Amino acid sequence: MKMLFHHIFHAELPDISERYRKIVSAFVVLFVIGYSVGFLQLLHLGAYLGPGLGDVVSFEPLINSLAELKHNKPAMWYGLICLLSFTILFRFTAMLGGYFLFEREEGQAYPIKWILVFFLANLLSTLAIPVILIGLGTLFVLAGLDFGIGWHWVEYNAQLANKLVLEHVPTLVDAPAPLAVFVIAVIGGFFHYWFHRLGHTQRFLWLLFHRPHHMTPALIQSTTMAVFTALPLFIFLILPYNLVFGACTKLFSSEPLYTEVIIYNCLILIPEIFGHQTALYRIASRSRLIRWMSFISGGGVYHYMHHSSEPEHCGRSGAVNLVNIGGGPLFIWDIIFGTYCPLSAKTPRAGLSGQPELHMNPLRLTLAGVAQLSDELLQNPSWREKWRILIGSSSYSPPVSTDFAVKTSASKYKQATSTAIRYSYSFSAGTDAIANAGVTKPADLSQ
Repeated sequence: MKMLFHHIFHAELPDISERYRKIVSAFVVLFVIGYSVGFLQLLHLGAYLGPGLGDVVSFEPLINSLAELKHNKPAMWYGLICLLSFTILFRFTAMLGGYFLFEREEGQAYPIKWILVFFLANLLSTLAIPVILIGLGTLFVLAGLDFGIGWHWVEYNAQLANKLVLEHVPTLVDAPAPLAVFVIAVIGGFFHYWFHRLGHTQRFLWLLFHRPHHMTPALIQSTTMAVFTALPLFIFLILPYNLVFGACTKLFSSEPLYTEVIIYNCLILIPEIFGHQTALYRIASRSRLIRWMSFISGGGVYHYMHHSSEPEHCGRSGAVNLVNIGGGPLFIWDIIFGTYCPLSAKTPRAGLSGQPELHMNPLRLTLAGVAQLSDELLQNPSWREKWRILIGSSSYSPPVSTDFAVKTSASKYKQATSTAIRYSYSFSAGTDAIANAGVTKPADLSQ
């Protein structure tokens, strides 16, 4: 078994012929349809607020809100149905455009290998959730308690957070609904900003939780690694996440704001889709309407700058994606804390800093953070180093360290593969800053 795992862990997905392009394209279309429908379960959740005040991830709150609105305010119901339909259709079209326009914008079709590797990595991370829950349930059984406590860990923690918020957090100002949504988004955005920023600056959180989201060398929705299914911290962040954002909600509203939040989300989700679409950056960044909607929402096409692999953007050479972190409308916290970055004139290369060559192995990419931290703790005997490994900055590297996701050093990296876009970088002497970046077509994509 150990040898089998070793072989699987070190294997590389081979190049895949373009003759399978139609099959892959059909898969992408099906994924986009499923993603568009599944996203409806999140529309009632406040922007960055979490499931405060008893909200759950399901279709039920959306359906109930629409039914109540139709009964009490039919004109508003009709308007919301139109807005909801437009948002879904717009996002659906944009996601398809991000894939099918990739060849026109980037010089070749989106590499099939990347689609398979990053989709499978997403799938493995998602499947790891029930595995972890089973493990928690087993631990509770061994402790003489009920297996269901571990298996229903997410629900129990959400319910506990909701109970604590409702019983112990007062409503300071029961603001009118539109104002409440805006104020909650701003105040809650402060915590989202710092949670997100810590995910970049604290190495334990970066390696184990947030780095997978930034691995993809060029973004479409089906290859963007999900944040909240990353191994394994999602399970253990449920309680503090819901407590903080549920409390932000309760401070300014005594009741859930389902309808108002659905309207708010429909509006901000229109520009949001451009944050993870490489092929649409040029189009979105040149559209005044999309730029303004993105800035007002605190994300959109500006979020794509956050995924840039070129660390010299905005004068932050060496930083780990510390621009346009988001959190609330108008990029208020990025501006206050000095991390706001305007749009680049050309499409930035996405991925990890310097866009190093990754191991094309979904299992390896999924477990890379766990493997690196575990190996560092074993290989570095000093307790001081072990402490820094766990709580140090993301820029810190212990004396003995292996990056299990990356093949070569980013500072001397040049990718060349027959089924992936080739990005060449030249560097100034004595620095790691990227001097320029370009795209060249491979000689043959049919092999």
